[in-house]
Amino acid sequence: MALNLKSYLNYLSTWITTYVKTSHTNGIILGISGGVDSALVANIAALSHKIKVVGVWMDIDNSSLDLQCVKALRQQKHFEIIDVPLLKQFQNHVQLLKLTKPAALANLKARLRAITLYALAQEHNLLVAGTGNADEAYMGYFTKFGDGAADILPIVHLTKKRVFESAKLLNVPSIITQRAPSASLYKDQTDESEMGVAYESIDAYLNFKKIKTHDQLIIERFHKNNQHKFSMPVQPKAFEKIRK
Repeated sequence: MALNLKSYLNYLSTWITTYVKTSHTNGIILGISGGVDSALVANIAALSHKIKVVGVWMDIDNSSLDLQCVKALRQQKHFEIIDVPLLKQFQNHVQLLKLTKPAALANLKARLRAITLYALAQEHNLLVAGTGNADEAYMGYFTKFGDGAADILPIVHLTKKRVFESAKLLNVPSIITQRAPSASLYKDQTDESEMGVAYESIDAYLNFKKIKTHDQLIIERFHKNNQHKFSMPVQPKAFEKIRK
């Protein structure tokens, strides 16, 4: 199993490199959160040494654990990490728009980061790499036009279990692989507590295994309710026939 997974990771590295070359860009850029998904994507891309790999740490009142995890990645020096603090911009938006709802505040963070990544990508001729895995993709557990905004999605076919296995194969620091998955969009947030279901159950469901009815209902509800995230904006009937 480990050998097959390692081969797949090498394939992903080649796939990223080939796509970068055919798109006439210099490499990829992605948000580094201190979580396992972003660390894995960056390390996969860095395997080839043929393209530029830029991670961006965009602190918006992140936790001390996030900071420690990013520090551990910096120490490995597998890829470049730059700092773009966004707390002031976030606070300005909150004040200007008079935002109070937790969901609006959390998603604003993700969208500010997406804007930052795309601006830097255009400035330096890079592609934005998304860090969503198979579980998040199926559940729709991402911010529309936020962390869901990307040019490529390298690990979208890896379940969370495979993400952790892959991260260990590529020597992602243990402080990252041992922490509870979290988007860090608010204090003490964890993915599993927010979704109400464990990644283990989502993995099993995606692999056609039987799980608890309670968990299955949550997974299917997320998938159904988030259909709007899986396609381009809906369009009405055309007024007249025009060239597509």
